[in-house]
Amino acid sequence: MSSSALAILHAFHRQLQESVLSGIKHFHGKANPVIASYAARFQRSLPKDFRHVTQRRLIDQAQSADVVLFGDFHTLAESQSAFFDVLRMTYEQNPSRPITVALEIFAAADQTNIDEYLSGRLPEEYFLKRIDYHNKWGFPWENYRPIVEFCARYKLPIVGINHQTDQKDRLAKRDVFAAQIIDSIHVANSQALIFCLIGEYHLADEHLPSRLKDKRVLRVVNNVDEYSLPFMDEPIASFEAVEIQPNFFCVLNTSPWLKWHSLALWEELHGLSEDSFYGGESDGFASEDFDVEYQLLFILKTLNEFMGLGISASQLSFDIYLKPDRATFSYLRGKFSLSRQSLESAERKLNQDGYCYLPKSKAILLLDFSMNHLLEVAGFILMECISEGLKKSFAFSDRVRYQMAGTVCGLLLNPRRFVYTWERVEIEWKATQRKRLLGEARK
Repeated sequence: MSSSALAILHAFHRQLQESVLSGIKHFHGKANPVIASYAARFQRSLPKDFRHVTQRRLIDQAQSADVVLFGDFHTLAESQSAFFDVLRMTYEQNPSRPITVALEIFAAADQTNIDEYLSGRLPEEYFLKRIDYHNKWGFPWENYRPIVEFCARYKLPIVGINHQTDQKDRLAKRDVFAAQIIDSIHVANSQALIFCLIGEYHLADEHLPSRLKDKRVLRVVNNVDEYSLPFMDEPIASFEAVEIQPNFFCVLNTSPWLKWHSLALWEELHGLSEDSFYGGESDGFASEDFDVEYQLLFILKTLNEFMGLGISASQLSFDIYLKPDRATFSYLRGKFSLSRQSLESAERKLNQDGYCYLPKSKAILLLDFSMNHLLEVAGFILMECISEGLKKSFAFSDRVRYQMAGTVCGLLLNPRRFVYTWERVEIEWKATQRKRLLGEARK
């Protein structure tokens, strides 16, 4: 991409971010002086100088640490996936080193239930009910589940570090409490690497790290605006690491505006207070609660205006079906006169990719709410709109054009979104071939 095109994209994203931030009421503790002070200390802890480094540099530093403190932005799925990626890469580099995962999403008082769930003795549904997850924590379990499942698969212990308290200085009290648990883990096994996922404000110099001075601590934040936006002036990858200080890194894996958009969505849905977000307590929600239609329409209008497509508002119509069941598929078959083969193909794609777009009908099927899926679907709809009147067979070439439009639109709004490169396709294809050959050999 040319420098002028990158500059236009950069300006577009700054405009998006400013628009989202202007609508957020609870930003950096504006309404609560205690949280405002706590947030300010975090902001002061972020150095102005930084440099781009390799993933290997970050993982090597993690291997040299006693404790990895990873700052969680609770409403952002990419924040939890970044933690998962760093945890996974660190484990894969040295599987022999013991790792204990300390999670703020679980209360220390629920440790027995955590152990039973990891051992497979307690089903997920009962586990979440027993620990009252959706009331005590409430942020999407689906975003944290891969972390917990990874730990269960590789037998990595998980320790709850949250402590519910009504005291005025409860954030500081949580720092003390979490530090005590981390210290006890280290005393029990000084060789263990402790991976801690906790709200990002806890990572300020004067907060949790100050209580772990006798340990080698690596701090990792993610998608911080000051480090994200400058890299939009150059080609970027879906996962990048920035070193901002010795033993202090920032992971970049999404666009800054999407981070704040996740908070705006949550705030709108819950009337979120600062205590509930920064304090780590929130009412539970289901993906069905999101106004998915409104979000997709916002994306469509934004892309339509940015690309100058001139598509009228009346053309930007669609139907969304979230978590469709058998009755929904029967309804769709009758409404759009779909063949059984088309319906079965749509169901396979839905289960494989998490979403499916039905051409001509402008119907979208979603397994769950995902902004990245909506970004791609928006490209399909825009392609449909600008192709009206053209003869379409929806053969392979048509599907390729739709997919290209979806990928381009997805990358315009989230340049860090993971997409398959030809090199990646080759790697996965060869891996699949090896598995098939191994299977044949075993026969």
